[in-house]
Amino acid sequence: MSGEALRELTSETLADQAYEALRSAIVSGELASGETITERGLAERLSVSPTPVREALRRLEQDRLVVRRGPRLVQVVDFDDEIAAEVRLAEGALRAVAARLAAKHATPAQLAELERLLDAGDAELARLQAEAADPAELTSRDVAPILDITRRFHVRLNAACGNPVIIRILSLVDTFRLASLNGRLVEELGAAGNRAALERYHHHRVVFDAVAAGDGVGAERLMRVHDDRDELEPG
Repeated sequence: MSGEALRELTSETLADQAYEALRSAIVSGELASGETITERGLAERLSVSPTPVREALRRLEQDRLVVRRGPRLVQVVDFDDEIAAEVRLAEGALRAVAARLAAKHATPAQLAELERLLDAGDAELARLQAEAADPAELTSRDVAPILDITRRFHVRLNAACGNPVIIRILSLVDTFRLASLNGRLVEELGAAGNRAALERYHHHRVVFDAVAAGDGVGAERLMRVHDDRDELEPG
């Protein structure tokens, strides 16, 4: 494990912040798939006592993101391709249900936030198209802002479903998926994948229109189609 310090924690809710910091580190790959870690080592990197780290690790165990290997020793789960495929199946089904429920439960404020994200995506897409005459010239770094916007769109859409169980499960699924994609996304997208990611972006607006119109059946169907076309998009 590298010695770089993770983000230092200052809030009174140190266990919650430790959980979020460690979860983010697993997603980003800073804590790598299969890596063995100690409570004390993590506490030092977070600049806190072992107690909040211990509580955070208990929650990560419940999430199946780490496994206990000893009294003070845990290991990040191995995000192999089989796990990623199983998670993808669960995610597609749940996101479709979440879209159907969002068409019924989304508040005006939530719909406005979703539309603001899509407007930001439209602006980013227009910028890319203006700067790159040939889409083949785009790099994964170029399309990263679009991918980030679409991931945030899905997170907000999931939240709009109003079902705490589905929101919780999708949050965990998102963590598993992003962790398994870490380190592979840039390698696998390539020029063709970059073009496809931009082409898929437009489908988010179609899903949103169905949700905003209160068309739950249509939103669910469109989300299923979207996920079938969306194997590499991180969100």
